[in-house]
Amino acid sequence: MNHICKYFLLGCCLFLTGYFCQAQVFKGQIIGGINLTQLDGDYVVGYQKVGAHAGVGVMFPFNFVKGREYKPWSLSMEILLNQRGVRKPNYNFHRDSSLANYNTKFKYLLKMDYVSVPILLHYTDKEFISVGVGFAYNRMFNVSEMEHDIVQTFDTVDRFRPNDFSAMVDVRLRIWQQLKFGVRFEYSMFSLRTRYFHQSIFYNAGSRKQYNNTLTFYLVYMLNEKKSDYKRKDEQLNRRYYYSEALF
Repeated sequence: MNHICKYFLLGCCLFLTGYFCQAQVFKGQIIGGINLTQLDGDYVVGYQKVGAHAGVGVMFPFNFVKGREYKPWSLSMEILLNQRGVRKPNYNFHRDSSLANYNTKFKYLLKMDYVSVPILLHYTDKEFISVGVGFAYNRMFNVSEMEHDIVQTFDTVDRFRPNDFSAMVDVRLRIWQQLKFGVRFEYSMFSLRTRYFHQSIFYNAGSRKQYNNTLTFYLVYMLNEKKSDYKRKDEQLNRRYYYSEALF
């Protein structure tokens, strides 16, 4: 838990730096959304587990051309709470049967809580759409796993690695001034564990490596970011063109 406190303190420092920076070099970010997750390599298909995606961040805009006023490039760092896992309900839950497996609510339920620190490089076009790529360090601080409503322990299943490194692609759209809507795809670079499956009617015997597969939808509010004047610039150009025609 000491590591978790350090991460949250670091996030608060980053947030305050972006918020109180008078020169508007850094931009603060308030982020909130949901994760749709699955674990590749577990015989469960689909983004059926929903989790929280929330935190703060800072962004540093820059450009590769000296003296250029518009800065399309930016580097961001975030600190997030990410909830991931797997969810597979038992669709025969209310079915009368002598088999115990038919009387359970979930065939499989996995919950994993992470503190994530993503670092991304963004490119923004026309102050409207932004595309970013980057990496994240994810530290697991809580995990629970159930099969047929039976809690699995580290004595019965392989232990998950607490550290997860992932690659990601991020797209953001401005929906109103400093408020933006984002979609993010994130995938583990290394396996979380290698699990052995015994022969059953559900799957074949064998070992499989498992990876986090996450699709995120979120809103981000930018602090210290100027309001977009892109439309106003278009209106000024159209007015000049109209006046030039009126003279003839």
